[in-house]
This record gives sequence, C-alpha cells and structure tokens, in this order.
Amino acid sequence: MKPAFLTDAQIDARALSHRRELGFRDEQGIDFMILMARLKARYPNFAYERVPDGQLADTEAQWDSETKRLRIPELVFLAALRGESRALMTIAHEVGHALLGHEGILHRAPAGSQAERLSAKVRAMEYQARRYAAALLIPNIEAIRHMSAGEMSEHFGVSMSAAMLRKSELK
Repeated sequence: MKPAFLTDAQIDARALSHRRELGFRDEQGIDFMILMARLKARYPNFAYERVPDGQLADTEAQWDSETKRLRIPELVFLAALRGESRALMTIAHEVGHALLGHEGILHRAPAGSQAERLSAKVRAMEYQARRYAAALLIPNIEAIRHMSAGEMSEHFGVSMSAAMLRKSELK
C-alpha cells in the first residue's frame, strides 16, 4: 500500500490533534511513560515491549503494524525514562508510524538509509514519521512559534539541533 501523501501542514495538524486527544496541553512537554499509558488507553490494540539490547540489531526502536507493537531496546527505554532527547524523538518517530497508519515493520534509522534510497514508499513514510515526531514534541501553535530554538529545546526536552530544525519548520 502506498502511504497517503500528506503535506507538512497536514502532518503538523495530525500531530497536534493526537497530542490533544492524548491529553497533553499545547505548551506541555511529553513524558515518555505518560505517553505510553495514554496510547494504550486510547488505542487498546497498541502495545509496547522492552526488548534486550541487540535484539533489533542497530535499530533504536521498531513499529510493527501487523501486531500493533512498538519494540524498544532496553537502553533506549531507560534513556526515554530519563527524558533523554534522542530517545524521546525515537519514540515519537515510531508513534508517528503508528498513528499515521504506516504499514509494515518500520524503525528509526538515519536519514538516507539503504531502505530509503531504494524505496520511495519507505522514504515517504520515514519523512512523515520524522516530521510527525518533531510536531508531536513541539506543536505548531502561535505561542511556540515565537520561542527561540533554545527555549524550545529546554521547554520540550529535545536536543538543540532538533529544536533548531523545528524552529526553521515553523517559520
């Protein structure tokens, strides 16, 4: 199945809608365990699983649309519990695959991975999941568009590079 074409504005709108449906205020950062609990409550078929490090090879996390399961290696899970920015972005990326309805076994990989180079479908889904993750963690609302990248980074618990990229997206 070819993923639906979504504009950046549509991805941002979906992420904001999902944030609100999950009970996060627009100006609130997202806590990993609260996110997991609310996803499970809102979507009863959704599940996550902590897996031993190395079980997913070098993959930071994996979404399986058939089983509706998010697999998270132990190191990434513990980093997300501590609020580490890369782990939170990884989880938000996989949640993007789930809530955007992407099909298959998908995982966060560096942009330009071999799968992305070979498949326009994978490239589109990965782009959408990356954009969605940023929009879920830093929503596109008026008050936030006026924040500096440094303020975004600190307020929403994302890396400075992620905040700078999101700031440029919101211009």
